Amino acid sequence: MKGCDAIAIERNKITAVGKFEELKPLIHSNTKIIDANGKIVMPGFNDTHIHIWKVGNLKTFMLDVRGAESLDEMLSMLEAYNKQYPDVSWITARGFNEAAWKDGKLPTKDDLDKVIKDKPVYVIRTCAHIAVANSKALEVSGITSKTVVPEGGEMQTNGNGQPNGIFAETALGLITKNIPAYTKEELKQMVKAARGEMYSYGITAATDPAVDPLLLEAYYEMYAANELGFRLNAIPILLPDGGEKPFPIPEKFTADFFTVNAVKFFSDGGLSGKTSALKRHYKNSDEKGILRLKHAQYFDLCKSAMEKGLGAATHAIGDAAIEFVIDIYKELNKNFPSLMKRIEHLGLPEEKHLREMAENNIATSMQTIFISELGKNFIKYLDEDYLNHCYPVKSVLQHGILTALSSDAPVVKNFNPLKGIEAAVTRKTNEREIIAAQESISVEEALKLYTYNSSVISDTPKFGSIEKGKLADFILLDKNPLTTSPDELTSIKVEKTFVDGECVWESN
Repeated sequence: MKGCDAIAIERNKITAVGKFEELKPLIHSNTKIIDANGKIVMPGFNDTHIHIWKVGNLKTFMLDVRGAESLDEMLSMLEAYNKQYPDVSWITARGFNEAAWKDGKLPTKDDLDKVIKDKPVYVIRTCAHIAVANSKALEVSGITSKTVVPEGGEMQTNGNGQPNGIFAETALGLITKNIPAYTKEELKQMVKAARGEMYSYGITAATDPAVDPLLLEAYYEMYAANELGFRLNAIPILLPDGGEKPFPIPEKFTADFFTVNAVKFFSDGGLSGKTSALKRHYKNSDEKGILRLKHAQYFDLCKSAMEKGLGAATHAIGDAAIEFVIDIYKELNKNFPSLMKRIEHLGLPEEKHLREMAENNIATSMQTIFISELGKNFIKYLDEDYLNHCYPVKSVLQHGILTALSSDAPVVKNFNPLKGIEAAVTRKTNEREIIAAQESISVEEALKLYTYNSSVISDTPKFGSIEKGKLADFILLDKNPLTTSPDELTSIKVEKTFVDGECVWESN
């Protein structure tokens, strides 16, 4: 709060905010006083769309190839990993972005076979909507030219009509169902591995937006054992990749550290890999992306979830997918006006889509941070009109739509909220290109979208701001974001991170 320089906390709640001299009477003999030495104090960041366990997986059990600047470099990383871990039965990796490579081509099974032939290999593109498998993985999974591809998926073939190892969207399940599943203990290990990096960025709350039943069990167990250490909103997924039978609809659950209040769907793919569903073709291409959902099944599952008091969060990036989702949400809003209806990403909405979202209580969690790391892909794949309203945060806000910002990590490697705020303000890619400059918002607006608005869209009103009665989650920064040049926002360091009034992390 402006003009204030002191916060009083009792147990885990903020009891007063004001001037230190005014709050002095609250100090008792056993009161702990923390001197912030004039540093900036603000609410902890809340990332409303981050795949926490996947972030941790790249620190534990999965090879991270996001740094590969060429196919040869990625293959070398895979070869070295195989030598380092010879007993691993499946090699899984994630993070390549072929658009940044010189030839710009997706790798195939033949490429992977050059370095590993004797065990299955599965490498996920950075967007997680496309992956490539080697010949051994195809063999183990029983994949042939006669394999039936699930609706909403794609299995690419070579000139001879044989699978070339590239899979997209729901077809990913043809391979992933054969990879040995992680245990609950391994999933917990991943979450804890991700937590440290989250703390370092000042993230005290987060939404995991695609939680399968086993991960949900792990989260419940971590909550019950007081092992989470951050506020978690879990959004269970209902339709597994490649599967027709949905997972059971979960029960609604609300507690200070853990909530389950919505279910998740995927309506299309990723913009950086040309699988987001568009009305027009991608630039210099005959591709329009992939629409994954069936109208009747999607509506019925949403309705059943809402009858149990759960909201819906649907991944929709391309204009065709956004329109499909809005049409469903409009029908649902008639009977469930008070339940949250979220569109995750909202990459290419039309003006009419924004009007309809505002009229039908549809919210969105967007990722301006994509502009930084994936902007080069957007420039390569989108025509001028699409590019000019790519992730149009300012327009969304002008329509009065409830909006939060988030990262979708590990789709991006750097999920520092200050990087997302920088991108929201400057609209610059890491290569310094500017995308849709007119959609820039202010630093103050972006900070609100990563804190207060994030608590609203997550239906977790007990935190998200520093005011009396709120839970004591806050961070100390070495510089003021409001007086720092937007191009230098990521130079700001988080010095301490507090959850429930206790310091859980501090910089060295």
